[in-house]
Amino acid sequence: MSVPQVYIGENWFDINDILNSYRDETAGAVDIFLGIPRSAPEDGDVIELHYEAYISMAEKIIKEIIDEAKEKFGIKHAVVHHRTGIVPVTVPSFLVAVWSGHRQEAFEACRYIVDETKARAPIWKKEVFRTGEESWK
Repeated sequence: MSVPQVYIGENWFDINDILNSYRDETAGAVDIFLGIPRSAPEDGDVIELHYEAYISMAEKIIKEIIDEAKEKFGIKHAVVHHRTGIVPVTVPSFLVAVWSGHRQEAFEACRYIVDETKARAPIWKKEVFRTGEESWK
């Protein structure tokens, strides 16, 4: 199965397929971020997250963010995937992978893409707590 550069939906791609989706002999570093829903007493014991997205707009914005990261940090390539639907705690919901010539650029660009995607992409989550209460973020 072909791995899209930007994907928002209920499917999840195998990490090996993602890593093999881009090859460049000048890329000496790949940085990967995985966002995984967690449950913690200080957060109210979340049991699952419900994600919704304005998919076409989110994909457009994320592609812009990747282009910004390429210009700002000189990276070679990036992949961003975000789940929609119900995601239980411990199951990955957000992935950013960045290829670059060197690790520093990969680290910085990955953080930039994660932070900007969270801030700008129209993706929303509802937390569902062990008590049955729910809260949109």
